[in-house]
Amino acid sequence: MVRRRNRGRARALSLVEKALDFAFKTYMHDPERARGAVMLAIKVAQKKRLRLPLRLRRRFCRKCATPFVGSSTFSVRVRGDKAPHVVLRCKVCGFTRRFHI
Repeated sequence: MVRRRNRGRARALSLVEKALDFAFKTYMHDPERARGAVMLAIKVAQKKRLRLPLRLRRRFCRKCATPFVGSSTFSVRVRGDKAPHVVLRCKVCGFTRRFHI
């Protein structure tokens, strides 16, 4: 039973990666379709109770599902006030995420 679950999760992860790659390739031509692909990837991961790897989680906005492509969809700041961190801000919805470095 464990093998079957792991096999399903591996398939789900490959499907999530394909959907996100599709979203990044098509965002400039069709932003709504790209957001749909990101939302599909999130739904597949939720259905299989799969935690997305960090490299995939940081490639789209958590609030509006916009893929972070080029500088047209997000802005990056490196802050070092109290604790050094990187600030990613979505230019579509304004959602802000902070990552400590």
